[in-house]
Amino acid sequence: MITFVIAALLATALTAGQDADHGSSSGEKTSDTKVWERSKKPMTPEERTELSRYMHQHSPDYEELASQKKRKAVAEADLETCRNAPYPAGKRHMIMDRLTWCAMGDILYQTSRGSIRFRLTALGKASSGPAEADRNVDVWIHLDNWRTTGTPDWTQRFGLKGICHPKTGGVTCNDQGGRTAPLSEWRYLDDVNEWVTFFSPEGSLSGDKVANSTFDIEFTAQEVNRIEDVPFRCDSATYVGSARGCVFDDDEPVTYRFDSRPEWVEQTEHVWEAQNTPDRTKPSSQYKKQIPGSPKSKDPLTRRFSASDNRANRDRSTLQCRNYFGRYSDALSYPRDCDEYPYASTYEGSATGVNGIEPNDGFRHFSVKPINAEHNQLAGTDLTAHFYVSSRILDGDRFYVHLITPSGGEYNGPNKPSGAAAPVTYHQCEGNAVVEAKQAAPKAYPEDVFNKYAATTRNGWTGGDSTYSVTMPDGRRLWMFSDTFLGPLNDDGTRPTSAGLINSSFVAQVGDNLTTIKGGSDSNPKALMPPQADKHWYWLGDGLITTIGGKKKLQVVFHEWYKFGEGLWDFKIKRSLVATFDPDDLTAPEWMQPLPAEAGVQWGAAVMSADQSDDGYTYIYGVDDAPTHKGMRIARVKGTNIADPDKWQYLNSARGEWMYGETEGDNALTGVANEYSVTPFKGNYVLVSQDSTVAFSGKIRMWNGCDPYGPFGSWVGHDEVYQMPEPGPYGDCTEKEEDGKCFSYNAHVHPSLSSDSRWILSYNVNNFDSNIAPGAAHYRDPTIYRPRFVSFTLETSNVKRSEANIKYSTQQPQKTAIPCRPEQRPLAGVFSLVRGKPCP
Repeated sequence: MITFVIAALLATALTAGQDADHGSSSGEKTSDTKVWERSKKPMTPEERTELSRYMHQHSPDYEELASQKKRKAVAEADLETCRNAPYPAGKRHMIMDRLTWCAMGDILYQTSRGSIRFRLTALGKASSGPAEADRNVDVWIHLDNWRTTGTPDWTQRFGLKGICHPKTGGVTCNDQGGRTAPLSEWRYLDDVNEWVTFFSPEGSLSGDKVANSTFDIEFTAQEVNRIEDVPFRCDSATYVGSARGCVFDDDEPVTYRFDSRPEWVEQTEHVWEAQNTPDRTKPSSQYKKQIPGSPKSKDPLTRRFSASDNRANRDRSTLQCRNYFGRYSDALSYPRDCDEYPYASTYEGSATGVNGIEPNDGFRHFSVKPINAEHNQLAGTDLTAHFYVSSRILDGDRFYVHLITPSGGEYNGPNKPSGAAAPVTYHQCEGNAVVEAKQAAPKAYPEDVFNKYAATTRNGWTGGDSTYSVTMPDGRRLWMFSDTFLGPLNDDGTRPTSAGLINSSFVAQVGDNLTTIKGGSDSNPKALMPPQADKHWYWLGDGLITTIGGKKKLQVVFHEWYKFGEGLWDFKIKRSLVATFDPDDLTAPEWMQPLPAEAGVQWGAAVMSADQSDDGYTYIYGVDDAPTHKGMRIARVKGTNIADPDKWQYLNSARGEWMYGETEGDNALTGVANEYSVTPFKGNYVLVSQDSTVAFSGKIRMWNGCDPYGPFGSWVGHDEVYQMPEPGPYGDCTEKEEDGKCFSYNAHVHPSLSSDSRWILSYNVNNFDSNIAPGAAHYRDPTIYRPRFVSFTLETSNVKRSEANIKYSTQQPQKTAIPCRPEQRPLAGVFSLVRGKPCP
């Protein structure tokens, strides 16, 4: 605690009540003397950030203190800093930062013939250097702004001295300097002079040789007045640059002012995300994440000087980066490092800190993210070689990370554009003939190929859903599945209850030969995107082939889901991401890029590459999920690389504009399912999807549009492509035994299988029996949970669009619960329902 024992020093007129010509007062305080104290309460987050911004804008470069001359020059600049400092209300002294302490106030001399008033500014500077003598604090005093009334007596004397008090046992604290002189001499001392020095020798201390002390500055005016108990700490730690040095230390956390300069802005963005949107960061946690370190959190970081512990933090963070972002180091256009926050050099790091939060799954207190390697290294140097060194941050010292702009203002996160990016231009195709689907036939190719493969594989695919397909650069057809059952089947064709079930897999097709691609090993199979937190998992969406750095890559949209309650249907989507794979190694992604999640859209329901769109854009389609009347969302990006969401634009069909922000988009259509397809055909763009205007509908519908972004309309009376015979919740999906629990879902077209006007679509079939038992549906009949393939002819009619009765759906998604829901959710499968009462 720092105490001003004088009102005279702090903008309070001190009246001795005597004429100086008749002798000075006894030195005892009069009734006019007031005691001033520094607030004992810790600074509020607002006060802390205000002081941080002020010091960023006004602090000299302390690293330039190479000579006494420079130190005086810096002191002169710092005196002005002290005079304009944001002192707490009613206070005139404070610790500005680890190296600077300030005090300022007016002093009044009054006699019968007149008065003298002047401003006193006190500046304390902590020193550092290689020698033991550098364990010192210097205090400069400057008197200015002289004001007089009448004909005052300038022979009155003003003096000052320092008094040092050791607080650590076994050490001493020395003070030297000071001056007493007539006011006439002080008046003409325009230079800044070093008047008082406090020195704390090492004595018999060991280790970092830390010594805590306080000092007083005693002023002799018409009374004796004192600034008391200014705390400082000296040490001889060799790991903070200069071997010896001191800091002002009031046992409050220090503030690390970390700015968003361009050379390391990616790390600033990551720290901001961790501090402000922790639940959107990786790794995922089943609990609400609480990441410390920001001033507003009131939960500081603590430096940890331990090479082994710091290495453990980095190792765990790197592992999580690989788990969530793939082989990220050189997957895209520039090298990336795994950045972590809190820092590896803190007790709150990923391996060493749990932040005292219970319950805890070990993930809720930190964030990892691959960022530009140069940004990561430069920012790391600023932390360890600048902040830790200049502020002498020792093991156990606490600090906040305050994010600011290069000019010192508050940093409010990544500067992402918003508003309109471009107008929507719709092409006229009213003269085009409307297309319709005819001659639909089930059991189309390659349904039998999958059935034969499932019957014989020893450890591969025996059932799955989603069923997207992409043609690989080498000609392979790659099938992409979400929940996947693995072989082998029993000799009688049933599925053993020990069968593996993973959340995602690929199946490569060459001719009629299939090969399953999965993560892990045959003895311990894992999903291509294994869950990294309890009650979290990934299902996949559509994909495409892109070129990055001259190399062909596969990109697939994945969706992270999580369970939020104890009910069977208590799960929902957390976010979408784009996984980039090397076609030569599809067992794990090279890079995983999170997509915007603010709008709650499930992106990747369909993807149309720029190679198909004919306008240079890739279109990414999404779902505004609901029990019925699900909404269709549309985004686009120039080129074929969809792993750069900052370049995405989002359709706002009502405004007729492409928007920068995901939340600025709207639903272009209602009635689609969670998975669908958009495919070009003879001047039209054909949208195919299961009808979601009715729960568990068996109807696969078709909409026509003139552009990849619509508007999509259905030709009334001509929009049915196929009627699935397994609609739930009472559909018949097994020839062996009808159990009344089957349903079908998520239809989409496969362009690589289509030839001219003959198209192939698939849809998924599932069963609400969630039991794991020999007689349960998925184990009694493994053919239930497999895609069905349907061929149909897409024909150009004799009716022009302008003549057809085309309906454009404007109904909003129905967010309320469906009338009833099955008592059980499927054992596997990409299927979700809002909770409701059980169906009768």
